[in-house]
Amino acid sequence: MDTTIEEKYLTEVTHQLKRKITEVEAALNINEDNYKELKHYTIDYKNELDKYEVYNHQQHLKFLDSRSVLEANVLKKLKYQKDTPYFSKITFQFADEVEVEDFYIGRYGFADQYGEQLIYDWRAPISSLYYDFSLGEAFYESQQRKFHGQLRLKRQFEIKQGAISFVVDTNDAVNDELLMRELGKSTSNEMKTIIHTIQKEQNEAIRDTKTKNLIIQGVAGSGKTSIALHRMAYLLYQKKEELDASDILIVSPNQVFADYIATVLPELGEDELPQIDIVKLGSLFIEESYQVVNRHDELQAVLEEPHSKQAEAYRYKQSKKFYNQLLKHVEEVKSRLYASEIIIDEQHISSSEIKRLVDQQSEQNLFELIQELTKLLSKRVSELSREKFAKQLEQVFKKRIKTTGSLADYYQFLSTKQLEFSRKRNVINYSDLFPYLFFKSMIEGIKPNKKIQHLVIDEMQDYSLLQLVMIERLFPCQKTICGDIHQSLVANDPSFLADIQAALPYSRLLKFRTSYRSSFEIMDFASRFIDATEIQPVRRHGKEVEILDYQQNTLAQKLADFKASEYKSCGIICQNWQEVAKIEAEFPAEQLTRFEKDTKKIAEGIILTTAQYAKGLEFDQVILPDIRSQQLTQKSTLLYTSCSRALHELTLLVRD
Repeated sequence: MDTTIEEKYLTEVTHQLKRKITEVEAALNINEDNYKELKHYTIDYKNELDKYEVYNHQQHLKFLDSRSVLEANVLKKLKYQKDTPYFSKITFQFADEVEVEDFYIGRYGFADQYGEQLIYDWRAPISSLYYDFSLGEAFYESQQRKFHGQLRLKRQFEIKQGAISFVVDTNDAVNDELLMRELGKSTSNEMKTIIHTIQKEQNEAIRDTKTKNLIIQGVAGSGKTSIALHRMAYLLYQKKEELDASDILIVSPNQVFADYIATVLPELGEDELPQIDIVKLGSLFIEESYQVVNRHDELQAVLEEPHSKQAEAYRYKQSKKFYNQLLKHVEEVKSRLYASEIIIDEQHISSSEIKRLVDQQSEQNLFELIQELTKLLSKRVSELSREKFAKQLEQVFKKRIKTTGSLADYYQFLSTKQLEFSRKRNVINYSDLFPYLFFKSMIEGIKPNKKIQHLVIDEMQDYSLLQLVMIERLFPCQKTICGDIHQSLVANDPSFLADIQAALPYSRLLKFRTSYRSSFEIMDFASRFIDATEIQPVRRHGKEVEILDYQQNTLAQKLADFKASEYKSCGIICQNWQEVAKIEAEFPAEQLTRFEKDTKKIAEGIILTTAQYAKGLEFDQVILPDIRSQQLTQKSTLLYTSCSRALHELTLLVRD
């Protein structure tokens, strides 16, 4: 391949970028000078300015300030582009045209001073040709029109510091050599963008702007979280006039994970998205001053004492059976409305008549239903006596249902099922938070949040069907829901995916089966712990998985090997916190960073934690130091999760 043409084009693009950088820097300097001058003027003449002049100056200062922020962001993008302007080139021949056109695709778009587009944003409609098609017939869609033609060339680049270091022509979405080079890199304490390695099925999810509830089931390392975030970047690009970063909310499992993914959107040129954990999300809808037990504390107790009553109650409350019990309870309460005939002031209202009206109002909560029944049935009396009749009738209905939707009523329901709940005043267990919200919404109703326009829910397998249904009620907006049923901390119902797809309106399920994170040897080994035949590890080969007898000096040697290597992170993932403490006691001189519920940021080096906190993250090397020999032949989502955190090396130390 003659790269002369490519070198020439890169030189021209770099020249234009440098020209633009100089222009923006000059504008920033002028802006700063104007700001300082106006600020000094306002201070020097503050006693001579009337209130209208002061107001106008303040508004002008705000304008200059916001313009500086905007231009600073433009400058940041331009400086990135100067080093890495684009990562691919496609040559497309439009139907019925003789000439072919070249399109260069990068993280950001760029046009010269004459408006000629030198680089196309990866989210631009024409860029989909790069991700979706091999050479030959192809099309892209823009403004509800399809443009057909022939894709004549797909060329991929690796450009560093403004120079081409690698270039290859390919027929695939991503050349295998380029993909392997990318996957072979070490970990980082920040999630990176994947725009130059997005696969066709991933691109389909990213560019889906129409599905209300997009459910992504992806095996470990399939890129599901990254794809969800890139989908947000794509939506913000496509709907920039109607969607802002503040309109999107991410439900993340913990603060470290939130911090880990926080840089993706800013790297793609969008504002950072607000994030919230599931407890705070639910607590937004509780008017009372209740305290919710920390989710991680409750979950840790369940995982470490799996046979306790608390664990049994927790698992039951996560089940589809419990959700159906709640639905059944509400229907039983509703049936009390027509349990018998009602007689008020010689007016006889039969049970069948009330039931007929109840059946016609099935979508309302119980209090709304009572109000609607009262309104309809009060029409049988004259207007003069209607108000009095309505009040009496409403009192009869409320007396019959014997509930107010309060926490005490919900706990009464739990006691009839002989289920555990918090006995402390104004305290709610995490496992009761969403069931209580569901109970409350069905009885008295909860006003949904209409401000959030898109909700991203990660690690869906750790939430119950009831929780996801309740989130749909609270946030009736578009959603991206992703996770892996094989990585659930607490076992889900076998029909979990089908159930949430049926329960959430206008939903679409996508399955990602290819695992990119770990080497082939690691994923092939990890697969033994789950009942999943659809996992397709990418053919990036590495070291065989080591299974060694636990000896203190063996672990010491593995840590020494890590410190002597080029790897940046080593995760020691224990099965419980007792084992964590034991490792810390055995290696007092080692710099071990404990990762637990209060950890705010993931660090490089040696991380000591459990599967509960390691899920969602990745490490160059992983050591499981407390495996029992019988576990090697048993199914375990926790072991599968722990093993699949490793990119390059995995070691299991077996203790009998």
